[in-house]
Amino acid sequence: MAHIRTRQTADGTRYDVRYIINGTERSDSFRSKSDAESRLTKVRADELVGLVTDPRGGERLFGEYAEQWLKHRLVKGRPLTPATRQGYEGLLRRNLLPPFAKTKLRQITPERVRKWHSELTASASADAAAKSYRVLRAILNTAVSDELIPRNPCHLKGAGIEHAEERPMLDSSTVLKLANAIDPRLRCLVLLGGFVGLRTGELLGLERRDVDLMHRVIHVRRQAQEINGHRIITEPKTQAGVRSLSLPGALVESLEAHIAANGAPGPAGAVFTGRSGLPLRRADLSEEWRAAVAAVGLSDIRIHDLRHHAATTFARKPDVTLRELMTTIGHASPAAALRYQHATSERGRELADYMDSVIASAGEPPQAPVVHLHP
Repeated sequence: MAHIRTRQTADGTRYDVRYIINGTERSDSFRSKSDAESRLTKVRADELVGLVTDPRGGERLFGEYAEQWLKHRLVKGRPLTPATRQGYEGLLRRNLLPPFAKTKLRQITPERVRKWHSELTASASADAAAKSYRVLRAILNTAVSDELIPRNPCHLKGAGIEHAEERPMLDSSTVLKLANAIDPRLRCLVLLGGFVGLRTGELLGLERRDVDLMHRVIHVRRQAQEINGHRIITEPKTQAGVRSLSLPGALVESLEAHIAANGAPGPAGAVFTGRSGLPLRRADLSEEWRAAVAAVGLSDIRIHDLRHHAATTFARKPDVTLRELMTTIGHASPAAALRYQHATSERGRELADYMDSVIASAGEPPQAPVVHLHP
């Protein structure tokens, strides 16, 4: 129990409020007895609800604490992916460190957070403000857990929610048109994105050993990211991203021909390569994608819209379950992904067959052009 100890010093009487945090005794010293009693009342109130913080911890500067937070941050027990870390660094650099770097943790109040969020929404965008607010809230949540501050000042209702713009809905015939319009080396990439639902990073990270054409299965085991201009291979962002997907039969012949003509050699060879024969870079893909979108007379169509098409098409199947859909697209939690994996593997072929019927109704089945661009 917190208590006051009185002691005499050369400067006069001192009143020490003594209490314990995590088994360690702490002491705050005051010249005034009334100040000590006020502190004692606060500490005892916090003790009653299981909340006692070290007031000296709140003296730490936000910038220094945020740097250490990012260095040791884990999400569900896993380190941040390079891309996520780069994203956090950007948000800190642009939106959080300028206003808060030299601010003591205890001085970040709800009023100050509200004012900062309002100004950032006006000067940047609502989405940038939402992303930055979530990072600020996460950092200060950790500060609460570290018992540096008593409570998190970030409690603006809805401030961390992004309101994504409505994306154009592609129909299946448009996906096929885009596949036919893009450079032939990337035709299968469009088909896999639009009718299997792989993320762009997953497509760029595909290797020969991930493709089992005999059993019509693609194993998603990694993703390719680009950090500061360097290609980096990582595991999928979450355990849910590790999955095995059945291929629609209409894509098997095209994919087989593509790998034979353009895949890099060896089991670990990239399925999708650039003109040089090296693994395809995101910048090169973006350039070819823009050209294909323009060629079919469209605009504002993103590569990610292919995945959106696959997901919404799967969801339209009358008897597909939410669990099957989330696992197929890779959006389940790690525990859920493991729990539903068996059921999905049993249904994967049926979903792929259903996608075959969608492709057939959209137009001619995709052919398999063979384009030899490198040895």
